[in-house]
Amino acid sequence: MHHARFAPTESWFGLLSEEELEKLLLAGKIARVVRKAVPRMVFKGASVLQICEWVESEIIRMGGSPAFPCNVSINEVGAHYTSPPSDATVIPDGALVKVDLGVHIDGLIADTAVTVSVGSEFEDMIKAVELALERGVQAVRVGGKIGDVGPMVEKTIRSMGYKPIRNLTGHQIEQYTIHSGLSIPNVSGSEPLGKFQPWSVYAIEPFATLPKAIGEVREGMAGNILHLVKLKRPKAEPQRGAYEDIYRKFKTLPFARRWVACSGEAVEALLAERLLYEYPVLVEASGMPIAQSEHTVVTTDKESIVTT
Repeated sequence: MHHARFAPTESWFGLLSEEELEKLLLAGKIARVVRKAVPRMVFKGASVLQICEWVESEIIRMGGSPAFPCNVSINEVGAHYTSPPSDATVIPDGALVKVDLGVHIDGLIADTAVTVSVGSEFEDMIKAVELALERGVQAVRVGGKIGDVGPMVEKTIRSMGYKPIRNLTGHQIEQYTIHSGLSIPNVSGSEPLGKFQPWSVYAIEPFATLPKAIGEVREGMAGNILHLVKLKRPKAEPQRGAYEDIYRKFKTLPFARRWVACSGEAVEALLAERLLYEYPVLVEASGMPIAQSEHTVVTTDKESIVTT
C-alpha cells in the first residue's frame, strides 16, 4: 500500500532480532498465499466489500493481522479505496482491479499487491508492472543505491509501451509504520536517495498507465481508510474511549471505517480534532486505468529476501 503521507511514530533501530526476522518472513508467507488466491475472488459482478472482507479474514485465519484495510482499486483509481460499511460497489466488466493487502505480526509488516484483469484489454500492462517489479526487486541489495530502482522500473514499463505513475512510489517499512518516510521512486531523475541499509524492510511498488495518460495521480474523495496521526489522548468522551480502542487495536497502522462502525460518531469527532487522518483515494489525473504490482524485501547483512 502506498502512502503519500505518514508520520513515523514508532520505529525500531539497530538489527532485527532472529525472532523479528521470523515474524517478517511469516507475515510475508501469509501475504503471498492470500495474494495468490485473490484472482479467483475478482470477477465481473463480484462485491468489492466481499473481496475486502475475504482477504482480511483469510489473513486472520492464517494467524496474521491485516496491516491495513484491503485496498480494491478499480481502473483509474490507483490506491486507497476500501469498502465502507454496506458498500454496494461491484467489479465491472473490462476492469483492471488492483488488490493491495498487508499482513503484520506484532507490527512486523509484509505489503504486497496484484492486478487482476476482468475482461480488460490492458492485460499487457499487468505484465509490464510485474516485470518492472521483478527488475526493481533485483536492484535492492545492501549498499546498492536506492536511486537505481526508479530508472530500472521506468525503463521496463516504457519498453513495453506504457508509462510509469511518477508520483506513486515504493517505501521503507518499520514496525507498526507502513511508510517510514523513505520513498523509492518508480522513475529516474530523482535526487540522490542514499543506499539500501542492512536489516531493513522495503516495499517495491511499480504502477503503470497508458502512454497517452498524464501519468500522475491526484487526490480524490475520502477512501474510508484512517490512521492515528497524533498520539494525544482526547479529554472528552466518547472520543477518549474510541481513541484508546483504536490505539489498542491498531496502534498507528491504517484501519477501515467498517472496522470501527460501532463508534462512528466518536470517529467523526476524532477526525474533526485532527487526531485521525483519512486517506483520499488516489486517481490517475487523466482518468486512465492503472496497473500495480508490489513485493516486500527484507535486507540482512548478506542478502535481500523477498518475503512476499
